[in-house]
Amino acid sequence: MHTLKHISRSPHHCRGFSMVELMIALVITLILLAGIGQIFLSSKKSFVIQNSLSRIQENGRYAMDVVVSDLRRAGYWGGNADINTIGGSEGVTPPAAAEACTGSTSDGPSNWARMLNRSIFGLDLTGNEKPSDTGNAYNCIDDTGAGSYVRGDVMLVRYANPSAVGSITKPLSCPAGSTIALCYPNEYFLRSSLFRGRLFKGVDSELTENTLVAPAIRTAELVARAYYIGASSSSRSACSADGDVPSLFRIALTNGAFLAEEVAYGVDNLQIKYGVDSSGDGVVNRYFDADNIAAADWVNVVAARIWLLVRAECPETGYTNDNTYAMGNVSYTPADTAGRGYRRKLYTSTIQLRNNR
Repeated sequence: MHTLKHISRSPHHCRGFSMVELMIALVITLILLAGIGQIFLSSKKSFVIQNSLSRIQENGRYAMDVVVSDLRRAGYWGGNADINTIGGSEGVTPPAAAEACTGSTSDGPSNWARMLNRSIFGLDLTGNEKPSDTGNAYNCIDDTGAGSYVRGDVMLVRYANPSAVGSITKPLSCPAGSTIALCYPNEYFLRSSLFRGRLFKGVDSELTENTLVAPAIRTAELVARAYYIGASSSSRSACSADGDVPSLFRIALTNGAFLAEEVAYGVDNLQIKYGVDSSGDGVVNRYFDADNIAAADWVNVVAARIWLLVRAECPETGYTNDNTYAMGNVSYTPADTAGRGYRRKLYTSTIQLRNNR
C-alpha cells in the first residue's frame, strides 16, 4: 500500500516580479501612455484646426452671399426704372458731389436714403483713413466702441425691398390690419407702378401726394445700407484677451435713424473695385477704385468686384501666418499676435449689377 506524501515547496520557489522586471514593465507602460497621449493631442489639434477652418468657410460664404444679394438688388425700384418719374412728399434727392451721411440731424438720414440715382457708392480707404475723415464725411460710421470702423473699404447699396410692405414683419405693438403710418412712422417707402413712383416717410403714407392710381401698385421699404469692417465686442470672443474680433458690419436706417448691424463674424478686410461702362453698351470698360470714379460716373457702374478676407476667431499657438493677400489695389499683410497666428481664407466674387441699365 502506497501512502501519498504532501510535498511542500520552500519559500524561495514562490516569488513575484523582480525589481528589474517591474522597471521594464513601467518603462513599457510609460512608452505606451506617451504614444496614446501624443495621438490624443494630435487628434485634438487636428479637430481644433478643422473646426476653425469650417467656421471660417461658413462665415466667409455667408458674408459673401449677403453682400452679393444686396448688390444684385441695387437700383431696383419696384419695376419702375426711371427715377425721374418718382415724386411724393419726400421725393428723390440728388447726390452731392461728395456723398455724406450724418446721424446728428433728421435731414441727414432722409437725404442719405433718398439719393436713388446712386444705387451703389463706395469709399476707398487706405492707411489710417476713416469714413468720418474730411472729404469722406461718413460720420454715421463710428470711430470708437463696438461696431466701430477698423479697416478696408466702405460700400453702399440702395434699392426697394423686393418684398411688398405686407410681407414685412410688423412690430409687436402693431395690430393686424393697421396702416403703414401707425406701424412704420419713421421708415422710408417707395410706392410704385410700372411708370410712376412715390417716395415718402411712413407717417405720410396716406397723404394725397403719395397715392398712385395705376395697375400693379406695390409699396416697399426703401433700403439703404453701407457695408464696412467693424470691431465686434471682445466679450463675444472665446479669446477675449486678444481683443475685438473684426467683423462685417453695415449701417442701415432703422426707424429713421442709423443703426450698425453685425452681418458676419471674423471678416478681416473688405476691398472693392467698380466696373464702369464708359461707352454706354452695358459692358464694363474698366474697373476702378472708388476714389477714381467721378461723381457723375457712379450711374455708369455696372459691376463690382469684391474681396473678403476672413480669419479665425482665435490665434493658434505654433502657427505663423505671414501671408500677403492681394485684394484689388491693396496688398494686405495682417499683423498677427506675437508668437501665434490666425488662419485666414480669401473670398472673391464679381457681380453684374442687374438694375443699372
